[in-house]
Amino acid sequence: MSENRNNENLVTLLVNQTRGYLDISSKRELWQDISSEFNGKFSIGHNSGNELELLKITIPYQNLEIKLTESDTKPLKVGISFKSRTNYELIIGYEDFFEKLLKLLGKRDVEIGYEQFDEKYLVQSNDREITKKILTQEVLSSFIKYEVYSLAYTTDSKNQTAELISVISRTIDEKSAMVDLIQLHMRICDYLKELNIVE
Repeated sequence: MSENRNNENLVTLLVNQTRGYLDISSKRELWQDISSEFNGKFSIGHNSGNELELLKITIPYQNLEIKLTESDTKPLKVGISFKSRTNYELIIGYEDFFEKLLKLLGKRDVEIGYEQFDEKYLVQSNDREITKKILTQEVLSSFIKYEVYSLAYTTDSKNQTAELISVISRTIDEKSAMVDLIQLHMRICDYLKELNIVE
């Protein structure tokens, strides 16, 4: 195998993982455009040595803020904070070999009934019925289409707050994909409100 082929394989591996270096400076215009479309606030940050760049958008949605970040070394991440009404938990992630082994040993997860999704993801929740209402066919299809690595909705019962954080493929560089992902998170927020999980 040629050295160029090896280099291409290495770049592909790095880009498609949640770690590794990927110059995101070419995404600045896209992120500015997305921010304008959603009436958000766009900013560019750097680390202390000024070697690494961080892109950030904060989008107002109802009484919430949807925060998107991506850096040269970290993938696209979406974060949303809530005032919680119930102690609901939801964790979704790629089902790797170790997790499959744990399932065989009795670790329970929620089977959604959408084969393409169930084969790829492990879903854990403290309320199976609510989870099935949130994970509609549309949401599941978006997870697969955009290679969402993980989503975690966790509740801090003591402070009556909750946080949703999702980590997405590093290959998102088209406006239509960014818009779809933002709208996906808006739909999830809507479901959480409709189900009286958050204020």
